[in-house]
Amino acid sequence: MKRILILGGGFGGITVATELARLLDDEHEITLVDRRERFHMGLRKLWHAVGMGSLAEGSRSRAALDRHGVRFLRRRIVSIDTANRRVATDEGSLEGDYLVVALGAESRPDLVAGLMEHAHNVWDAEGVPPLKAALDDLERGRIAIVIAGVPYPCPPAPYECAMLLDDHLRQGGRRDSVELSVATLQPMLLPNAGKAGSAWLAEQLAARGIAFRTGSKVERFEPGRAVFADGEMAADLMIAVPPHRVPAVVEESGLTGDGQWIPVDPETLETAHEKVFAIGDVTGIKLANGLPLPKAGIMAELEGQRVAAAIAADVRGETPPAGFDGQGFCFMETSKTTAALIQGEFFAEPEPRVVLAESSAENAERKRDFEAERLARWFGA
Repeated sequence: MKRILILGGGFGGITVATELARLLDDEHEITLVDRRERFHMGLRKLWHAVGMGSLAEGSRSRAALDRHGVRFLRRRIVSIDTANRRVATDEGSLEGDYLVVALGAESRPDLVAGLMEHAHNVWDAEGVPPLKAALDDLERGRIAIVIAGVPYPCPPAPYECAMLLDDHLRQGGRRDSVELSVATLQPMLLPNAGKAGSAWLAEQLAARGIAFRTGSKVERFEPGRAVFADGEMAADLMIAVPPHRVPAVVEESGLTGDGQWIPVDPETLETAHEKVFAIGDVTGIKLANGLPLPKAGIMAELEGQRVAAAIAADVRGETPPAGFDGQGFCFMETSKTTAALIQGEFFAEPEPRVVLAESSAENAERKRDFEAERLARWFGA
């Protein structure tokens, strides 16, 4: 019998667990550990804010993974011993023959002065209801979306937020009395989509009357404004994308080495420790152009599929599967009823190849199906 210990129950961790349950005999033990009992899709946060659905509608209990033969433990991880593949939790220690670290990236609004006090952080689910309430009360004024740290999960999301807000305000007859703007510290709007993708996005924002500025690093948030090195942006309603970091327990384990993220082999997702893998937002994979692989649920899922196949092959004494190829996609919503499709070959050289399909109602429906299919597959009807 082999024991596979999976830390984190997001896209990556759930994929590894359910795929291993499908690939291996029942004699093997698959354990998934997460401090939260319930799972929800990140895309639900923006939907909730603009009245397209609730967080609860997309939430499921991780305990339902037992339908696959996966043991779910709701515990807080205290320390990770990579040499022995041993994990200390608030309810005792766990060991595995294989260890998969899929603990994600944590929102760190505390790293930017004033962010917690003067801006809404919708990269944390708890920040969504207060934003919705503030948005519902706003009849006129200015809304600003400020990207205050990179990398962050789901690179297109701040711009989705802006375009969904634009559509939402138009439906409510308030758009003419509310200004919308976006600021990013990056040199272009969407570096992972390249110059062409960023130019396309600039056109989309401009067509909707959404102002934007690039290369603006926020120094601090104050009441009613974001202060940059080269100026400021005033707002009656401020939305901020905070910096993200690995959980403290990951940094303390030594897995990040001298960097901020866990380095892994891009194709195998192996760490420097034997039979210890890391996937998803907790990792740092540098691309040929120097940018990081986008942090997104679909990338964690695809990485998880590869890791599960590799562990299953190793358990059965078979040839390892083909490596992770760095390909992925996402649907970027441009209104409540339309979305564009972004497809990337991120391991391509000398730089990633990204193809963008124009907005359509079909792509918006495919995004809804994306959530529904995974919730049903992982947790049941």
